[in-house]
Amino acid sequence: MAEHEDGTGNALIFMMSTEEPDEQETGLGMDTYCVVREDQAGTTYGGVTHCEIASGRLTLHFTEEATKELQVEPIVRVDLQIDDDGVELLRSSLREILLSGRRDQHPHGMRL
Repeated sequence: MAEHEDGTGNALIFMMSTEEPDEQETGLGMDTYCVVREDQAGTTYGGVTHCEIASGRLTLHFTEEATKELQVEPIVRVDLQIDDDGVELLRSSLREILLSGRRDQHPHGMRL
């Protein structure tokens, strides 16, 4: 998700692995989804406590640790400027990503 239509500006990138984590990844806590800033200055594994899409807005709640690592506010609100198909793609993608990996890192609340 980027600030500007052309993909520039502030952005958060949500990623998940499609492979089973190895022992090293598990030991380092990298066995869940990750969120990365566009400039790669901050990365967190897990860290989203709530996620909601309603009334054309995405709202994300981050843990204190994720907030510090990503240098974002604890609650990030993004006004979505995409069509209905784009919203559905965002819903399904976030659901898949945020529910991947360790269960203790899944958001406590999701309204997608």
